[in-house]
Amino acid sequence: MSKPLTNQEFSALRDYIYKKAGIFFTEKNRFILEMRIEEILNETGYKSVTEYMRALEDYKTSFTEWNRLMNKVTITETSFFRDKYQITAIEKNVLPEIIKRREQNGSRQLRIWSAASSSGEEAYTMAILLAEQLKEAVGRWNIAIYATDINENALAAVRAGVYSSYSLRNTAEDIKRKYFNKLPDDRYEIKDHLKKMVLSEKCNLMDYNASRRYSKIDLILIRNVLIYFDQVSKAKVLQMCYENLNEKAFLFLGHSETIFGIANNFKLVSFVNAFAYMK
Repeated sequence: MSKPLTNQEFSALRDYIYKKAGIFFTEKNRFILEMRIEEILNETGYKSVTEYMRALEDYKTSFTEWNRLMNKVTITETSFFRDKYQITAIEKNVLPEIIKRREQNGSRQLRIWSAASSSGEEAYTMAILLAEQLKEAVGRWNIAIYATDINENALAAVRAGVYSSYSLRNTAEDIKRKYFNKLPDDRYEIKDHLKKMVLSEKCNLMDYNASRRYSKIDLILIRNVLIYFDQVSKAKVLQMCYENLNEKAFLFLGHSETIFGIANNFKLVSFVNAFAYMK
């Protein structure tokens, strides 16, 4: 496909993706969809967008092609310790409060959900923060950090736990030495005891029943995700997050994202140069 999508093709693809995943491509982001569809047609040999749409709707090929499409259009850039003010708030305020509350209740169970986690840097950052907080006691806690995404390639990266030095550009040298194995070609592998904390699973955030598996959560991170949803989809996802959180548990969005005008059942919590929402 060397020519841009027609308006009809763009609308058909946009509406199909929105219906199934809640991701809405505006005219501003049309070029992204055009690039990804061109890549798919070149890879698969489908001769036109119309032919590819038929493959998406054919029960024989729909599963494979839907996964291919999601793997293409949900590529995101991320890194360890992304957004230092939010990470500092989680490290200094949120995790100590959750740990203290759990200990007071006689429970050593901790559940964190990195929703739309991409390749896992965020989830493993949480694992590192917990290891630093709990120190030698970390093995006595039942910790589950769920790293979910709709992109199967991203989930494979979570399970592999191998990252480039660029992904660790915000990571202190002592943390690298402590929690990563240095590999050839300037790559780093997360150590096994941290891998065991992180559970990678496929989840479409617009699938209410699938998302409800992640209940009784102490901290949800859904950062830089809602920007891809329209208001209706945002409201659905935020309501699902609210229901999945424990009482007085925390929700973090991207530093420039807000629930204002979408959900009013959360309490705003302010930190130094950062904020979150509490159930």
